[in-house]
Amino acid sequence: MTHLSSLDVELAQELGDFTDDDLDVVFTPKEFRTLQPSLPEEGVELDPHVRDCVQTYIREWLIVNQKNQGSSEICSFKKTGSRKDFHKTLQKQTFESETLECNEPTTQTGPRRLNVLCDVSGKGPLTACDFDLRSLQPDQRLENLLQHVSAEDFEKQNEEARRTNRQAELFALYPSVDEEDAVEIRPVPECPKEHLGNRILIKLLTLKFEIEIEPLFASIALYDVKERKKISENFHCDLNSDQLKGFLRAHTPSVATSSQARSAIFSVTYPSSDIYLVIKIEKVLQQGEIGECAEPYMVIKESDGGKSKEKIEKLKLQAESFCQRLGKYRMPFAWAPISLATFFNVSTLDREVMDVEPTVGRSSVGERRTLAQSRRLSERALSLEENGVGSNFRTTTMTINTFFKQEGDRLSDEDLFKFLADYKRSSSLQRRVKSIPVSLKLEISSAPETINCCLTPEMLPVRPFPENRTRPHKEILEFPIREVYVPHTVYRNLLYVYPQRLNFASKLASARNITIKIQFMCGEDASNAMPVIFGKSSGPEFLQEVYTAITYHNKSPDFYEEVKIKLPAKLTVNHHLLFTFYHISCQPKQGATVESLLGYSWLPILLNERLQTGSYCLPVALEKLPPNYSMHSAEDNHMEKFFTLCHCLESQVTFPIRVLDQKICEAALEHELKLSIICLNSSRLEPLVLFLHLVLDKLFQLSVQPMVIAGQTANFSQFAFESVVAIANSLHNSKDLSKDQHGRNCLLASYVHYVFRLPELQRDLPKSGAPPALPDPRYHTYGRTSAAAVSSKLLQARVMSSSNPDLAGTAHSAADEEVKNIMSSKHFHEELALQMVVSTGLMRETVFKYAWFFFELLVKSMAQYVHNMDKRDSFRRTRFSDRFKDDITTIVNVVTSEIAALLVKSQKENEQAEKINISLAFFLYDLLSLMDRGFVFNLIKHYCNQNSSSCSSFQDQKIASMFDLTPEYRQQHFLTGLLFTELAAALDVEGEGISKVQRKAVSAIHSLLSSHDLDPRCVKPEVKVKIAALYLPLVGIILDTLPQLYDFTAADVRSGKSRTNGSDEEQEGVSAINQNVALAIAGNHYLKPSGVMLSSLPYKQYNMLNADTTRNLMICFLWVMKNADQSLIRKWIADLPSMQLNRILDLLFLCVSCFEYKGKQSSDKVSTQVLQKSRDVKARLEEALLRGEGARGEMMRRRTPGNDRFSGLNENLRWKKEQTHWRQANEKLDKTKAELDQEALISGNLATEANLIILDMQENIIQASSALDCKDSLLGGVLRVLVNSLGCDQSTTYLTHCFATLRALIAKFGDLLFEEEVEQCADLCQRVLHHCSSSMDVTRSQACATLYLLMRFSFGATSNFARVKMQVTMSLASLVGKAPDFNEEHLRRSLRTILAYSEEDTAMQTTPFPTQVEELLCNLNSILYDTVKMREFQEDPEMLMDLMYRIAKSYQTSPDLRLTWLQNMAEKHTKRKCYTEAAMCLVHAAALVAEYLSMLEDHSYLPVGSVSFQNISSNVLEESAVSDDTLSPDEDGVCSGRYFTESGLVGLLEQAAELFSTGGLYETVNEVYKLVIPILEAHRDFRKLTSTHDKLQKAFDNIINKDHKRMFGTYFRVGFYGSKFGDLDEQEFVYKEPAITKLPEISHRLEGFYGQCFGAEFVEVIKDSTPVDKSKLDPNKAYIQITFVEPYFDEYEMKDRVTYFEKNFNLRRFMYTTPFTLEGRPRGELHEQYRRNTVLTTMHAFPYIKTRIAVIQKEEFVLTPIEVAIEDMKKKTLQLAVAINQEPPDAKMLQMVLQGSVGATVNQGPLEVAQVFLAEIPADPKLYRHHNKLRLCFKEFIMRCGEAVEKNRRLITADQREYQQELKKNYNKLKESLRPMIERKIPELYKPIFRVESQKRDSFHRSSFRKCETQLSQGS
Repeated sequence: MTHLSSLDVELAQELGDFTDDDLDVVFTPKEFRTLQPSLPEEGVELDPHVRDCVQTYIREWLIVNQKNQGSSEICSFKKTGSRKDFHKTLQKQTFESETLECNEPTTQTGPRRLNVLCDVSGKGPLTACDFDLRSLQPDQRLENLLQHVSAEDFEKQNEEARRTNRQAELFALYPSVDEEDAVEIRPVPECPKEHLGNRILIKLLTLKFEIEIEPLFASIALYDVKERKKISENFHCDLNSDQLKGFLRAHTPSVATSSQARSAIFSVTYPSSDIYLVIKIEKVLQQGEIGECAEPYMVIKESDGGKSKEKIEKLKLQAESFCQRLGKYRMPFAWAPISLATFFNVSTLDREVMDVEPTVGRSSVGERRTLAQSRRLSERALSLEENGVGSNFRTTTMTINTFFKQEGDRLSDEDLFKFLADYKRSSSLQRRVKSIPVSLKLEISSAPETINCCLTPEMLPVRPFPENRTRPHKEILEFPIREVYVPHTVYRNLLYVYPQRLNFASKLASARNITIKIQFMCGEDASNAMPVIFGKSSGPEFLQEVYTAITYHNKSPDFYEEVKIKLPAKLTVNHHLLFTFYHISCQPKQGATVESLLGYSWLPILLNERLQTGSYCLPVALEKLPPNYSMHSAEDNHMEKFFTLCHCLESQVTFPIRVLDQKICEAALEHELKLSIICLNSSRLEPLVLFLHLVLDKLFQLSVQPMVIAGQTANFSQFAFESVVAIANSLHNSKDLSKDQHGRNCLLASYVHYVFRLPELQRDLPKSGAPPALPDPRYHTYGRTSAAAVSSKLLQARVMSSSNPDLAGTAHSAADEEVKNIMSSKHFHEELALQMVVSTGLMRETVFKYAWFFFELLVKSMAQYVHNMDKRDSFRRTRFSDRFKDDITTIVNVVTSEIAALLVKSQKENEQAEKINISLAFFLYDLLSLMDRGFVFNLIKHYCNQNSSSCSSFQDQKIASMFDLTPEYRQQHFLTGLLFTELAAALDVEGEGISKVQRKAVSAIHSLLSSHDLDPRCVKPEVKVKIAALYLPLVGIILDTLPQLYDFTAADVRSGKSRTNGSDEEQEGVSAINQNVALAIAGNHYLKPSGVMLSSLPYKQYNMLNADTTRNLMICFLWVMKNADQSLIRKWIADLPSMQLNRILDLLFLCVSCFEYKGKQSSDKVSTQVLQKSRDVKARLEEALLRGEGARGEMMRRRTPGNDRFSGLNENLRWKKEQTHWRQANEKLDKTKAELDQEALISGNLATEANLIILDMQENIIQASSALDCKDSLLGGVLRVLVNSLGCDQSTTYLTHCFATLRALIAKFGDLLFEEEVEQCADLCQRVLHHCSSSMDVTRSQACATLYLLMRFSFGATSNFARVKMQVTMSLASLVGKAPDFNEEHLRRSLRTILAYSEEDTAMQTTPFPTQVEELLCNLNSILYDTVKMREFQEDPEMLMDLMYRIAKSYQTSPDLRLTWLQNMAEKHTKRKCYTEAAMCLVHAAALVAEYLSMLEDHSYLPVGSVSFQNISSNVLEESAVSDDTLSPDEDGVCSGRYFTESGLVGLLEQAAELFSTGGLYETVNEVYKLVIPILEAHRDFRKLTSTHDKLQKAFDNIINKDHKRMFGTYFRVGFYGSKFGDLDEQEFVYKEPAITKLPEISHRLEGFYGQCFGAEFVEVIKDSTPVDKSKLDPNKAYIQITFVEPYFDEYEMKDRVTYFEKNFNLRRFMYTTPFTLEGRPRGELHEQYRRNTVLTTMHAFPYIKTRIAVIQKEEFVLTPIEVAIEDMKKKTLQLAVAINQEPPDAKMLQMVLQGSVGATVNQGPLEVAQVFLAEIPADPKLYRHHNKLRLCFKEFIMRCGEAVEKNRRLITADQREYQQELKKNYNKLKESLRPMIERKIPELYKPIFRVESQKRDSFHRSSFRKCETQLSQGS
């Protein structure tokens, strides 16, 4: 790689050096939701625990960033908005396929003119007299086309043109690596933040009762009926008018804006259908029961006017006086429930909530999100979106019309839940509860992400909070029904008090209207009431006291009050709750006060220094729920003990200390602390999660903090480490916590990423006497304190004392040392690594199972260490101690062997190994940024040696060039070399499950290249050249995998697209008939290498790659080719052997098909390839990164198939893709138009760019090889690729360049092109012509120029361009026949342009060239004329086929064209599923070829012209070349097509056989192969023979298995009558329709079609089949007569036509019967019923190359009544015989036939027939024979009946016995009735004279019919 060392200096500095440390330690301030963070009040000394918590909540995040980690960002390019606007920089590429869609004219409706073929004689092509080409205007010509330029200049111009306007970053156009495979993207964990459930915004709009007389107050809360819990705090709100508010002015000193909120945001973590919103309304206290007070609301209506008005005024005045006197007291009034079930989409909710996956928030398609980044609710919560709330949760405005009156004795929550449960059942409480009419309007909606002007439950403003808004929204605190696993991140300290019930029944008589005043006191003086109680609506924000609502005259009232208190941060023993009880007198009495005191009660807040929570019975009982989120309550004992003990160590305390209920003295401290560390893990999961950050911080602190306790050095690090491991284990194992796609617990991931920092060590130096243990000076920069002494005296004592005073001095110095050692603190990363290395047993297993966590901790602590030490300047080698390096080596080696060990085990372990492997990869990646790189490379090498043998023993026999992976390369570029080695190894392996490894390997390269490509540092082209140079060996690897690549061309062929080339033997049963495909199928190997894969490869069985992997590999190849140094590529190509060059061309050929533009509809599939990934994407787990040969291959092979990694055992670890939002967006098929356009734009540019790179490559090959001799074979390859690309949907940009290249080729290698590359030339003509008919002017003018040059150069080469002429003509013919979207006007325009070129071409004027061109163009024009005709018949398939047939016939003299048209017909038939007809077309084509081959050469194994095909079809003789004017095959340009070869013949026949087989004619398949086999034998092509015999076997199997089940056609005679039909008038045809077509179907089809042509009112279908009398028809109408006909055979024929197939094949005669009577009615009595049998003969035998054939002969026979009877009886007898002999027997069928034969009630049944014709011997001797024949028929008939009855007896079941007896009875009756008639013989018939005749008794020869006719004429 010498060229890398010669980098220019700048580049070397920019790229060559290792970048500076790319780890960056950043402190980012926390983002708070509120304007100010929630903090305790100022100036209070805090409890240590509160202090720690608050500090954790407000300290900033410490994040270690990787500055240049390309993959994680996928380069700023995609992350920042630029990807969104990227498409704006692209040019729109125009694709013809899309312009067509827009411009398609609407199909015309209304009557169409039926186009009639006037020229029936078929005397050659229809003349093109209608169109004079010269009358048209030619297109714009290319100005310099005819100037002579040297080839080199031409190529240069082309290249310059191609270089302009190119897309710089290829990968920007390509969908990024699928998340599945992009292992190296480490999800950034979600930032820890306060938990918010599903937020619902509820706005109260209006509250109106029938009368408005007093102020009313609403409070709202959520209740869960199922859990019987109140799940939110109360929201207070009033909607009173200013006038009513004025009533209370005396009682409201001030109104805070926060109390005026009318909208609240409720949060629900666990939505369910049982959640109700309950609205309670209170009013000001007044005299009387609730019922009395509510009375006026129920009876008076304000709208009534009159008296009501007076009443209302009176009530208003009363209310005003109450308000003034009792304004501060309330009474309950009414309430209403609202079910929220409809808002939380219930169907999804009724599933058990437990099994719902962690949910995901909103995110747009462009961003990549992991679970962790989504807005997670609770770890297990249901998000609104998932439950359809997000999407269907439209803003709903509700109106509530009735409120329930509150019952004074049923106010408690218990009662409320009972009410709600009833309400849920019947949705009404009307029966028992009185209701009050009201109108409450409220609006419920899903709360938006950000809301202006919002307050938290602590009344803190949330950002954004504008200054001027008056009415805020309030967030209402949720009390979740279950645990919520989200660590605390905000300070919240609230207390809720709920008075429940009071009992004064036995007490004072005066206590009736009771209220409780509640206060929070900080002392015992009345002035000590603290203003910490949150106010209600329209009042101050905080109050000192609050009163409960009053129930009138109730001595033991229930309360539903909720008192919310903001607790002080520092609580003391003096804080308590004070309850004061009053009786309120409602009536004003003289001199009496309103309140009379009844008593007190109180509750201290602290007990044993802990907050009291729970239910309490005081002298007056009260209960309160545990305050949710209150700082002190949510802990559990283990944690509390742990925290308390940690605080003891951190600050000076006096022993013994009290922890919970035990006292701990100093000596026991160490033991107790260790115990508490060990017990931490047994604490409940919820508190552990809530205080996770704090707990981990403390543990890490303990692990490095040197401790001296009671004079002993205490070392907690092992305990702390084990506790951390245990916590990691329990968090990972909890079902309730979510994990990211690498199985990492999200809480731990976000802790490491944001929260973790090096532990701060206390500097608590001993205060006296002890030698000052100064730490090592370098630690000062580190900012760490060195030690913490619990008590300085103890430390001193420890130092001074010594058992042996003599040794005092030495003891002293020893002690000094010891103190020094103790005091100098440990480094966290070293301690952690050490603990990881020394851990054992289960602990060790867990450490390595969750290695990712410890790796991340190591990296983060190392990064901080380096940052703090400022070691970034020093050498990496000396940054870390050797001991630490050894530990790291040990850890990596252990993990590596762990992975290897796991891989051999079961499925579950495999998944485990993958996860560990990924985390190890990340770790090594990070170490590269921190440590000496050589050291890390060694670790990687060790890893590879252990897990893969491909590294060490890689022998290289290839040419040592930079395009191959050489040992030198691998020495110089360690990592890329390693990656390529692994890639090559992975691609070369076979075996179970290897495809996943291959996908991974390719994706790794793909993501690397894509990050280089989009890396802002690599924008300069010269930089990209260097990078591409590094990846050149990839090219060699890709070329080696050529045979494994997914063949996109074959895929296209299968989908029925006509393509130029298919690969060998892949297309069985292909419907599109295409020349190359046919050749490939014919196995054209022994003629010339044609299949895409065959030209350059030895045969070997490979493991094929799938489409996606192949596409990714190819884009990488194109990238390298695009960015590498072009001159270098040319040099490389020039040295390549032609074998390799052919490989490159094959690869380019595949690339073309691979990156074909798929159009707008499916473009979403391209740009979001995620969807193309197979559906089991969830189950797939990332394959371990580096796996290839050797040990790995072994493992792959050992894995049993059942063990395959597809089963997603670890479902819950998978990152559920389909829940992530971007995934949904892709699956939404209803993308917005803009999105679709954008995707189409990008994929259009991708297709253009990819094809241009391919074109550049081809130019390179041509230029490099023009010097070489092998250009002929190469030229073919290049052309093949070009032709393929012209066959794809391309943009005009590409086509312009492509045609330019083609013209250069024609100019440069014209002669070669026309001599050697005949086939390519033909394809080329067809493609170019196709583009000549393009609707885009640019494309058209380019194509015309190219076609003209093609003709001109071919003329120059041979001075007669017959061959090109022939090819162009054939191409046009096939184009016309196949392309449905083909536009003849554009093509005619192009022909005119070519004519213009030939006229302007001065150099050629002297030659015969211009006249020949004109001749050709006229010829083409006439073919176009035919097409126009075909266009007109597009709707009428039969007519269209007739026309095509006619056109084909007119080319009898030019076999090539006839062949083309036969193929066109075949294609049309295949489209209509007429496979037999399609096959027949191909058989005719094959016969044509055979004729010409037998003229050319006389090989015994070839068929002798069309005669040999007679067994396949008698029609084939038409193809014999007998006419005099037939061309001799030697003439140039004739029969030169690829079909006029032996392999062409075989190809046609094989395809015919396929189609026969599809059409069910298996016998014919055999006949076809009889012709093929001798040819194959002559060529010794045994592989083909194998497959042929295999197909034959299948055909014969089918005959055996399906014989009677096969459906052949149904035939109808169709006659056309009426002048409207033109030529068709009075013509009769036999139509072949698909099997089981009913008469109404075809009649409906034809009537519909001709109805459209002539107008429905003019078309009439003649219903019967009697001969049509033309004179009786209306001349203005068109009549169609349709009759069902059956194949008809003479008796002698029946001997040959034995099988079902034979009776349905090669049919020329058909019969239908018409019943009539002599009077003219169709039906009559038995003795007068005649029947006419009509036999039609068609022009050709069915099946033919068309589905309708004209009738050429018609014969009629009439049957007399007795003959009709004979026919009928024969038919009946035959039916019986068939039913009896059926195997297996079918009882139902048998009974049906029997019933029809012997059933008593059969009308005109057998008995009646006998009575009419056999009752007496006829008078006329001529009828004797018929009489006798009928008698014998009956004899056989009754015998068969007997057999049938007997057979039925054996078949029936017990329940049919009666039925059988009935049948038997009927049979006997019939037999008896018939016996006399059957036994009576006509004596005259048995005289010897007649004996001779009697042999013919059964005959139905025509003679007997004719006799009938004579009898009839005599009889009449």
